[in-house]
Amino acid sequence: MRIFTAVMAKQATETGPLAAKIESDIRKGDIKPFYLLFGKEHYYIDRICNLIMEHALPAEERDFGQMIYYGVDTTPEEIVSHARQFPMMVSRQVIVVKEAQGLKGVEKIDAYFDKLMPTTVLVICYKTPADSNAKNIDKRTKFYKRAGEVGVVLECEPVKEWKITGWIEDFVRNEGFTMEEGAADMIAEACGTSLSKIALAVDKLGKALAGGSRRITCKAIEDNVGMSREYSAFELAGALCEKDAAKAYRISNYFGENSKRFPIQMVGAALSSQFLKMLRYHACAAQRMDEATMAATLGLNPFIMRRDYGRYARNYPLKSCMKAVAILKEFDYRSKSNARGEASDGDLLVELVSRLLAC
Repeated sequence: MRIFTAVMAKQATETGPLAAKIESDIRKGDIKPFYLLFGKEHYYIDRICNLIMEHALPAEERDFGQMIYYGVDTTPEEIVSHARQFPMMVSRQVIVVKEAQGLKGVEKIDAYFDKLMPTTVLVICYKTPADSNAKNIDKRTKFYKRAGEVGVVLECEPVKEWKITGWIEDFVRNEGFTMEEGAADMIAEACGTSLSKIALAVDKLGKALAGGSRRITCKAIEDNVGMSREYSAFELAGALCEKDAAKAYRISNYFGENSKRFPIQMVGAALSSQFLKMLRYHACAAQRMDEATMAATLGLNPFIMRRDYGRYARNYPLKSCMKAVAILKEFDYRSKSNARGEASDGDLLVELVSRLLAC
């Protein structure tokens, strides 16, 4: 019988509400025998795992009843064997497998599902690297399908960039703070979409506020939150669309210094995708499409399209947009051939950004 599953074949619900429901159940003492927590957003994985460890056993029983394994140091067979043992001197045992992405043959844990122990809580924490090509839990396996039948499965997806400011506002409010206007944007600029970094930054700000204040100001963020962060190719695309030269050069220089992680071909593909979408926007506008139809055609959230794309189109009229696409094609060829000469990826990217800003 299906106990609970928080992920479907196509995840239509955001991770936050699903995680909140799981957390609420745990706090009420409704702890399931098995949890599979996986995905690219590690914040929810750590948060729920820690909550289980805090609530599944009273403090005095944790030394005897709580076992933590790491994927690279154990095997599926060892995990199954321990999970099937009866707890000694405690009401139940909690077995946590951290960094399960390092476990060879994680799917073999499905052998445990044939005989679940009511006195065992088994938690698998599988942190998928943010790289889109990284290995993930295979949803076609019997392990994945049966996991949702015997316990809780939560796929933790990153918050979309255009939603991160709203997430920060909700998180800060739930932590009991208020914020000045613009403070959430500053935190997003400093931390990006990493929820773990955001949570740490808010915690740091809370401790730094003087006189018991619960209001986060822009000045407090400037004084206490480091403004170094990692960027994404889509942020570079956004900076270019805004004609924000300072930010575009800042990001391109960062990519140039980390060219192995941000190869120019990958960055160029993201920029091409953005400018081709802007070309389609121009075509839709020329056909006088209504807003809902245009958003559906472009695959955009209507709010984002309404907020941003009219401005982007003014920055890059149709002819400028077509010129930008041609420039991107030229640099794609240069990056893959001897036509680049002695130029590094970083050199090419700075030149590309300069020419796109001039369109």
